[in-house]
Amino acid sequence: LAQGTEPPSLRPTAARPAHRALWGAMPLHMKKAVQLVQDIKRARWLPQFNDKVIKEVVEEILNDTKEMKALVLEHDDLQALSEELTAGLVLYNDLVERNRRCLLAYLNKRLETIEELRWEVGLFVPDDKLQRLHDSEKQYLHLYNTTLDKYMKHYVPNCKEPLDLTADAEAPEEMNLQIRAVDEGMGEIMTQDSGTLRLRRGEMICVKRTDIEQLIRAGKVEHVRTSRSDGNDGRH
Repeated sequence: LAQGTEPPSLRPTAARPAHRALWGAMPLHMKKAVQLVQDIKRARWLPQFNDKVIKEVVEEILNDTKEMKALVLEHDDLQALSEELTAGLVLYNDLVERNRRCLLAYLNKRLETIEELRWEVGLFVPDDKLQRLHDSEKQYLHLYNTTLDKYMKHYVPNCKEPLDLTADAEAPEEMNLQIRAVDEGMGEIMTQDSGTLRLRRGEMICVKRTDIEQLIRAGKVEHVRTSRSDGNDGRH
């Protein structure tokens, strides 16, 4: 088919039974849904949200569902359908299910990756990753943050201090860290134990690990390895 042209109807005719017409058109249906899955598999993190292809896959699902209804519209007794018509219905249903499963796999993988991002970098989401998200995904991230934050502040009745579940992704070897600022324009950062931090690019400072770990994950500061930490690494 030439690009931009509509595919012919898949309804059976005397010269083209349902199962033969559908079998020849199946690759056209598979292409767009599989493209979504391949794109997210090949991406280093997440590909740009492909709204155009998603809408095209949804349109295919709706069109195939209409075709299924049209095939049985003139048949009152669905138990008495011919073998060829039944085969056509089965193939249509397989096309719908395949598109649906690929589409849900694409969307679910994106949401899982967004949730993982929250645990990796905390609230400091890098701009390059944030730009790859759809507006609805940004809203999902905001609601996920809100729900997690609410739980950490009220994990038990009348708790006095919040429980940061995202801290210490790995067992800490040192309570204090020497860090170097690598990002510009962070301004003042309020911390629980280290007070107010004013970080300028290239500046080094020693701070409490729990106060700075999320900034390290976000790539805004880097951990400067000391001889002590290097010695610990060598022993493990």
